[in-house]
Formats: sequence, C-alpha cells, structure tokens
Amino acid sequence: MAEVLPVRIVKDVATLKAVADPIRLTVLERAMAEPARLWTAKEFAAEVGIPPTKIYYHLNLLEQHGLLQVRETRLVNGILEKRYGTGQLDLTFHCRAGGTGTEDGSGVGELATKLLQQTRDEIATGLATGHVSATPDAPETERMLLSRAVAELPASRLAEFRQELLALVRRFEQASEPGAPRFALLVALHPSVAGHTPPEPTA
Repeated sequence: MAEVLPVRIVKDVATLKAVADPIRLTVLERAMAEPARLWTAKEFAAEVGIPPTKIYYHLNLLEQHGLLQVRETRLVNGILEKRYGTGQLDLTFHCRAGGTGTEDGSGVGELATKLLQQTRDEIATGLATGHVSATPDAPETERMLLSRAVAELPASRLAEFRQELLALVRRFEQASEPGAPRFALLVALHPSVAGHTPPEPTA
C-alpha cells in the first residue's frame, strides 16, 4: 500500500481535471473524512447516488492519480472486489495563472466553478426540502452560516489569515464523527477585482 500523504499538493493539470467533477469531489470528500475506512465501489455509488456500474470510471481515474488507493482485494461470488481508501488527508492546489509548464493555472477555474456549483446546489436543495434554514433561531443541525466579507489588507497580514483559515478547515475535518449530521465548509481567500484595479506588481 502506498503512503497516505498528510497533504497532497496538486500542481499538474491532469490531476486538477480529475478532481474537478462533482462525483469525484464527493468521493474524495467522503474518503478523506474517514481516512481509516475501507470503501467498496457500491458504497461510493450509494453516497453519490449513481448506479454501481457507473462509479468505476471515476474510481479508476482517482486511483490513477493516487487520490484513492486500493487497500484490499477479495473474491465475492467469483468477482474481484476492491476496497478503497484515501491517498491523502488533505488537498491543496499550487498553480499559477499565466505561467508555463504544469503550473499554468489550467483547470483551476474549472475546479473553483465546480466547487461553487456543488455548494450552491446543496444549499438550494436543502432550502427547498427544509433540511437547511437561514434563520438564526433554527436548530444547529439545520442552520446555515453564509457570509462574505471584503477587506483591504496589507501583504503582511495575508499569510496570517491564510494560516488561520487552513487551521480552521483542519479543525473542522478532524471533528468529524461517523453518523453525526453532515456539514460542508467551503473557504476561499482571493484577490477581489470587482470594481477595483489591483496595483501593478513590483519587481
């Protein structure tokens, strides 16, 4: 079995594109949330709501890029069954827009769009079905926190906020308990160019 990485740094476009799919994103989220668990294809298919026959393409692609690992194999009614586990505990992406080679930023926009769409769809479905509430007096297991803030920050403070946000995400993931209500957290810290011209970079 390959080593499970604490953090996998994704730099190449092919791996970015492998991640940038709602089904594969959900599979990775589930696997990384329970890193000790072994999953079958049927269990992953049930989690994402598709027939088992259609999950194998996604699992094979994630396995090819090391994002999922085959931890065990066994014969079940004469058929070889694979049992999967995560290849990492966390993912981070290092790509430069406008760069060259494998760090040219290709796929980053697609991944961001997929993450935002997935979050939007989950919130919309939750609101429509009554499983999500935006009211402050709603039960904790139903209440949604949605906030956006814009601030002008000196470069000296940005690293501090990034580290605090990453620490919060890791605390959130480590607090996961199987069987408890499931929540999703999406964090983005990015330059805001809406209505603002960013300063020219200095040499």
